[in-house]
Amino acid sequence: MAAGAATLVASFGFGWIPNLVACGPTHGAGAITAFELARSTADIAELFGREPCTSRFAEAQARGLWLDMLGFIPAYAAFLGCGAWALAGGGRRMGWAALAAVVAALLDEAEGVTMFAILGSLPGKPWLFDALFWTVRPKFFLLGVAEVLMAVSMLRHGWLGRIAAVPMGLGGLAGIAVILFAPHSPWLIKTHNYAWIALLALALVAAVKPVWVARRVA
Repeated sequence: MAAGAATLVASFGFGWIPNLVACGPTHGAGAITAFELARSTADIAELFGREPCTSRFAEAQARGLWLDMLGFIPAYAAFLGCGAWALAGGGRRMGWAALAAVVAALLDEAEGVTMFAILGSLPGKPWLFDALFWTVRPKFFLLGVAEVLMAVSMLRHGWLGRIAAVPMGLGGLAGIAVILFAPHSPWLIKTHNYAWIALLALALVAAVKPVWVARRVA
């Protein structure tokens, strides 16, 4: 549960970063997500606009990347990995959900390195956007896969587990659909938020009253 709380705190931290407001259109996505989804130097030039906004926004994005790479990513990797382990029964049965979450987190770190490279050479080098595509898209896809697999495991954790499985599973499925068909939609982030809130709520119950969410053995 501690990892879940850390994930929650880190996620709030992005909202405290000053000047994290795009200098141009984001096409429905948040400022950070729009940067993640950029496909060309033209996209970056549009997003970062003109001075003096460009420098302020670039500095805010850099702060967001440090928070992401040093705080948020390690926290959610531990949260989802431990959650998958617990739901699968522990031991060697950590399962595919934990693997998907860990690989997603590693891709997220690689994404951060790529975004720093773009910030260091605004509007970036063309080849960096291929690297960005193949870290961002698979990351969100794998997070959705992890959430769906954990939702399936939740079905064996009592009636509370079955309730939590609904937002967890739907969030994962919706997240996969959004990254494939409408990546700039604000629902790209919201779907995963709902899934993680469900997992955190179940972890809280397990910490207080573990018998209520005990895993049923077939």
